[in-house]
Amino acid sequence: MKYFFFFSLLLSSFNLSAQYKHDYTWLIGLEDDGPSYPNNCMNLLRFNNGELTIDRESINTEMFVANASFSDEQGNLLFYSNGCYIKNKNHEIMPNGEHLNPGVIYDDNCPDYGYTSPGGIIILNSPGDKNIYSVFHQAYEAFDESPFIRINRLYFSKIDMSLNSGLGDVVEKNKVILNSQLHTGLQAVRHSDGNKWWVITFSKTGNNFYKTLLSPNDIITTDSQAIGDELNISGIGQMSFSPNGEKFAHFDHNNQLLLFDFNRSSGELSNYQHLVVDTPFYFPNGLSFSPSGRFLYVSSYEKVYQLDLEASDILGSKVLVGEYDGLVPDTYFERMQLGPDCKIYITPHGPVPFLHVINHPDEPGLACGFVQRGIDLPCSANYSIPNFPHYRLGTGYPVCDSSIVYVSSGYVPPPEEEAVRVWPNPATEELNMEVDIPVDKHAKLWLFNAVGQVVKRWPVSAGRQSFSLQGLGEGLYYWKLEGDGIGLGSGKLIISR
Repeated sequence: MKYFFFFSLLLSSFNLSAQYKHDYTWLIGLEDDGPSYPNNCMNLLRFNNGELTIDRESINTEMFVANASFSDEQGNLLFYSNGCYIKNKNHEIMPNGEHLNPGVIYDDNCPDYGYTSPGGIIILNSPGDKNIYSVFHQAYEAFDESPFIRINRLYFSKIDMSLNSGLGDVVEKNKVILNSQLHTGLQAVRHSDGNKWWVITFSKTGNNFYKTLLSPNDIITTDSQAIGDELNISGIGQMSFSPNGEKFAHFDHNNQLLLFDFNRSSGELSNYQHLVVDTPFYFPNGLSFSPSGRFLYVSSYEKVYQLDLEASDILGSKVLVGEYDGLVPDTYFERMQLGPDCKIYITPHGPVPFLHVINHPDEPGLACGFVQRGIDLPCSANYSIPNFPHYRLGTGYPVCDSSIVYVSSGYVPPPEEEAVRVWPNPATEELNMEVDIPVDKHAKLWLFNAVGQVVKRWPVSAGRQSFSLQGLGEGLYYWKLEGDGIGLGSGKLIISR
């Protein structure tokens, strides 16, 4: 009996260590072809070992709005793509991994900063073979009539990770799945049987939703369903399935929120709802479900809203949980992604070295804990965030793990630490600062309380200056010096009287 218990314990430990951590490594950043800091480097986010760490990497890769990566079951990076090529974990282009999306509007099929289809690529694992991975990706094409630039094809490519000494080989590439005018973006959800995937996108005009079914042996069938209102052709937004796969949503500034029920067995959309949440003047926009699926968040450039999908009046449940404060240029709210740590991360308009974060997305209203610029990045971000399905749906594992803690951003400001001095610490009524580096006219000193709320903001110039602390209570605070959206120094401050 004791041997059976030992074997059961060992099996349980093995299962806990293999939790489908395919979304545990994120790449976010611009290009690495020059000395400018922090613009020309890559943020590498790892959610491994119960911690979120963010490191600066120089890997000569450009990530824009077409962004997908895939990790093994322990969360280690296997490969990734920016919609132009597929690279392995050593940041080398795979054999046959170049020239995705052929015949498009760019020279050599790709702009310098990565492919420009927002959410236009996604990677799926095959339940039938652990070495086979499917990549679905959208391609642009130029036309002689309006709209002159369109997404006009959905492609399929296949990777075999058993080849090239385990580094992978692209064994099938640019197979046309759809040749039709499409909206930007695509998403996927696991079939109810656990052995297939649904991939969904929809028409640029009209109201046709295309549903591609991928089986374990790579048999691909595509069907369409007409449902809902005619779509506005100029909408650029984001789409997502709820973590349980029962809801599908899309939001953009022109078409607004499109909300459906989804049947993972038949692939049918139903219960169409069109909700006018906000009408921002700019795009792209984003959305994400909370881990439980109860709350839906949408970003409309300068605002972030929460909607309660369990409310009798969903639109009436709308709560403004975040609004652009204008303090750092180009940090508007755009694309979203639910993280493995149960937090929702939001990209800025950028390029700036920050991510916004919703810390408790399953809490109602302001208790969701939205924080502007809540994560410092070692490199700039610009719209880009990986496009993941809910890999753990149907596997028996929870959609995310709230015990993962944020450890470090790896952020090292360009100036030497001695270039910015703050004293005394602890302070009483006045704070002194000496800045021994040139700063621009937009430089500011920020003071935050222990929960990250801004309590003071002062303009800063080079040299020595003093700031009054009157009106602030005793306790722990954090200061940050910024110039033109770039962090120049930061630290803790204790006020004691």
